[in-house]
Amino acid sequence: MRKLSLKDIYLTKSSKNYAGLENNKNSRYEIIGVPFDSSTSYKPGTRFGPDAIRQAASGLESNSYFSDIYLEDIGIIDEGDVGIVIGDINETLNRITGVISDVIQENKIPIMIGGEHTITYGSMRAFKKQGITPCLIVIDAHYDLRDEYLGLKNGHASVMRRSLELLGGTKINYIGVRAYSKEEKNYALSKNNINTIKPSDIYKVGLINAINSVKKFLVDCKHIYLSIDMDGFDPSYAPGVGNPEPGGITNIEGLTIINQIVDERLVGADVVEVSPPYDQGGITSSLAAKLINEIIMKNYISLSKKNS
Repeated sequence: MRKLSLKDIYLTKSSKNYAGLENNKNSRYEIIGVPFDSSTSYKPGTRFGPDAIRQAASGLESNSYFSDIYLEDIGIIDEGDVGIVIGDINETLNRITGVISDVIQENKIPIMIGGEHTITYGSMRAFKKQGITPCLIVIDAHYDLRDEYLGLKNGHASVMRRSLELLGGTKINYIGVRAYSKEEKNYALSKNNINTIKPSDIYKVGLINAINSVKKFLVDCKHIYLSIDMDGFDPSYAPGVGNPEPGGITNIEGLTIINQIVDERLVGADVVEVSPPYDQGGITSSLAAKLINEIIMKNYISLSKKNS
């Protein structure tokens, strides 16, 4: 009899597969929903994000925005949702870590959809457990570098602080940051392993120059993990988030960043903080789904070139 894995124990099938695609067991890309928002401090509702993104993906054409490739030709495996524990951040993180560890051991690439940003820490613990220390690319309006927030050491406002403590001196490149406390600013400035590209920087130097600076900063990284908090985008493009901040990046900028930065070094990704109750017209969910599609397709292209 086959031994049960943590995926068997903690995952439940969702009502709809991502993009309406049948699971392809040969695919390297595993979609995992985490409908968790227990530390949300402003606009709750990100627990409904995974299903909304799956639904939005089914309404998009499957071709890449940049290349002549289609998502169904690559395939995905939608594993469903982690069975979260409402109100218990630590147990939920433990379950995420267990599930993502199983995915990594299967030599698959986990793509988490949230859910609040706290879930990224569960994924980081899994990579650390498997002996992988990725550099981080984080699209976000906020640093999430507080030591604690509202009495929580593990929460959406401190997730990157905990992740950096866990991973040691790994590099982290922020894109889109424009809202932060004095504590976070001082912490970021005190570390030479943290690089920040603000929306105002993109405006000043141009998108391609900004992207090239990210590439240069991460050139010596063996592995890369991409975390996208949808509030990194301007609210005109992504209104349905937990903590909207004016002055963010545009949808085209975000898609271009993914196309230029994602490569064969990608070991995992997450797209978080979609809050459907505040998402008029479902445009945040649609953008989130488009970003996921482009992440998968660009990594597939990069791996194919490497292996050819």
